[in-house]
Amino acid sequence: MLRHLTALSLCALCVGASIAAAQAPKPAQPAQPRSGETYLWHGELVSLDGATRALTVKARVLSEAATEAGRFNAGDRILVTWSGLDIHAGAVRRVTKYDAGQQILDFFALPVELASRDVQNDLVTLRIRIPEPSIAAVKALKPGEWLTIMARHRPKADADAIVAVTPYVKAQT
Repeated sequence: MLRHLTALSLCALCVGASIAAAQAPKPAQPAQPRSGETYLWHGELVSLDGATRALTVKARVLSEAATEAGRFNAGDRILVTWSGLDIHAGAVRRVTKYDAGQQILDFFALPVELASRDVQNDLVTLRIRIPEPSIAAVKALKPGEWLTIMARHRPKADADAIVAVTPYVKAQT
């Protein structure tokens, strides 16, 4: 009988400790995008303004989109729409005027600033604002090196469009 009471007390103690641990406050962690909320695209580093977090990057563009980009001026806010599937974007397939008040409906649409209207070698030059934690990774690179940019599907605002920027790492085969 004493053994049963001891075992029962031990079980009650373990359950109580588990409940207390589950209810203990956890340290705040930054929200991480869930699968399906973001996509990846790649670009060539042109420059970074660390003070404003403005990253200038060259990205692949399809010929029709290159013609569309030529209708805008450097410094114009545009909405680029990528060709893509699931979490991977390939090249810019459409360029339209962007208004900060408009709702973004396309999964692969991204508000950016057109850094240059000249398209060379199927690359368009864009400027985006990147998150603070990504600055160190970009500063470690030289112009001409490639980046991987994680962007949100259908961002609600310019400020949350880019999730992270990292150096491009080619997959090993």
